[in-house]
Amino acid sequence: MTDTLIVIPVRMDSKRFPGKPLINIFGKAMVYHVWHMAKKSRVGDVLVACCDKEVKDYLLEKKIPHIMTKKNHRSGTDRVYEAMKKYSKIKKYNYIINVQGDLPNISPKHISKLAKIIQVKNSMMATLVTKIKNKNKISDRNIVKVALTKNIKKLKAIYFSRNPIPFKANEYYEHVGIYAYNKIILKKFVSFKEGYLERLESLEQLRALENGIDINLAEINDAPISIDTPKDLKTFIEQKDKIK
Repeated sequence: MTDTLIVIPVRMDSKRFPGKPLINIFGKAMVYHVWHMAKKSRVGDVLVACCDKEVKDYLLEKKIPHIMTKKNHRSGTDRVYEAMKKYSKIKKYNYIINVQGDLPNISPKHISKLAKIIQVKNSMMATLVTKIKNKNKISDRNIVKVALTKNIKKLKAIYFSRNPIPFKANEYYEHVGIYAYNKIILKKFVSFKEGYLERLESLEQLRALENGIDINLAEINDAPISIDTPKDLKTFIEQKDKIK
């Protein structure tokens, strides 16, 4: 899909896990694994958006396409937008996919599934969800839950929260941190000021909902492991068969 660009935003200055883009996982840096999985999706061109010299040097060594961005972006989406703008001087794109740089076992099939949703007529923004099977995750504030509507042909997000939503639900859905945007909508999104709900929940996707941007959803069977802390890395290493 030559009209689609996958951007992987990374930065070394993570509060919970400093230096995580370059942590060694089975002999390769985490950013390499994410880039490799994105390439395997064959959805479009793949680009890393970074702001640190150490990461740039590694990407140059591995011959991975990248764009240097400002350090002081308020969110990963802003970093993605800057990278897209700079790279668009070389090639034009209609759709942008933001794959978080801490998902080393993101499935190429899931990226492909998301790409198909964003290309549906009038689709503005899209992301992935999965049913929560582990009940411990329901009360875990690090796991973002989604309230969604199922009474129409398209699954759509109603709200995202770190708390269990909807209240007393029979089943809960976890948000998977990968987004797809229509290029025009991405430009609008980054122009909006931080929203009240976004600030309360510390979830940037609420900025979209607060400004009338619909977020379509695709359901997947299992969520990839997000490596936010050293503990997450240990869990991931114990499940080394997850990387193919």
